[in-house]
Amino acid sequence: MSSKPLPDVLTTQQAAKLMGLSVSSVQKMVIAGELKAWLTPGGHRRIDRNDVEQRLQQRSSAQAAGGSDQQRNMRILLAEDDPIQVQYFESIIKRLAYPIDLTVATDASVALIQLERQRPDLVVTDLLMEPFDGFHLVRTLETDPAYYPIDVIVLTAMERAEANTKGYLPNWVTFYKKPVPPDRMMGYLDSMQTRVIKRQASPPHAG
Repeated sequence: MSSKPLPDVLTTQQAAKLMGLSVSSVQKMVIAGELKAWLTPGGHRRIDRNDVEQRLQQRSSAQAAGGSDQQRNMRILLAEDDPIQVQYFESIIKRLAYPIDLTVATDASVALIQLERQRPDLVVTDLLMEPFDGFHLVRTLETDPAYYPIDVIVLTAMERAEANTKGYLPNWVTFYKKPVPPDRMMGYLDSMQTRVIKRQASPPHAG
């Protein structure tokens, strides 16, 4: 008997390529029961092709139903004054299978201006910047209800305990210590991309 996958099943790598996600994100979807999958007698994971195609059709239909305004790319505002860190973050984005609109601000004051103009889906910020630091930016995001829908990631060389001694960081902020592994950041962005698509597909609340 051949061990070659049947036409109606996919390997994890094939499913990830079709869905435009990282392999780790597809694995998480399988574990969470969001994709039908099973193990072969040899211990290899196989994913139901029809299930993958159905999810792709649902995503495509949701984007089409929303019109041109709802087909926009995910928007990320990166507040970082270190060019090397900016290049590192850009290199991670280039590995994704979907486009992202990235805006870079060199300190929190510039980020605040772009925040109002861009209304990003995600803010990624360093903490130690001059003249306005990331703590200032996070405080603004927490105190203004207009910014509540925005996700926030803090990237810093400090441990969280040390960061908490230098300024206030609310618990809802995602905290990553530099250098964040690319796969970890890609997994977060994959999840964020799914939420952005769902948000765009949802009709405005009435009244």
